[in-house]
Amino acid sequence: MTDLAMTDLAMTNSTRTIKISDVSDEALVEICRAAEAIACECPGYLARLLRQVRAFRNYTTTCIEQFPQDTETHLWLAERAEQVEALLHQTMIELMQKEALIDDSENILLDKLSERARAAVLKQIGLS
Repeated sequence: MTDLAMTDLAMTNSTRTIKISDVSDEALVEICRAAEAIACECPGYLARLLRQVRAFRNYTTTCIEQFPQDTETHLWLAERAEQVEALLHQTMIELMQKEALIDDSENILLDKLSERARAAVLKQIGLS
């Protein structure tokens, strides 16, 4: 994991958490890893969508350098992508709050997310 990811991912009392105020791409990958399961993958799916929108927004800004004649269009696309990014981020946070995956200090509880995913899989196969 990169040093940048460590700024977002914290170890507190041997519990993995991420501050919701600053979710980097590396932190989104950790959310996807924690949510991996055959059961409900909504948190991980939202994290992957958010990363894709961020990548698209970054791509549109590089297009401005390559195609200066289309600057207005690419600025518009970047602005729209930023709006989608904000909506997806808020949706992901609200989902995690509804699922009690965020603590009082506004940390995403990765271990709890992993436990929830494992429990759902065990329930699906009749082992809970």
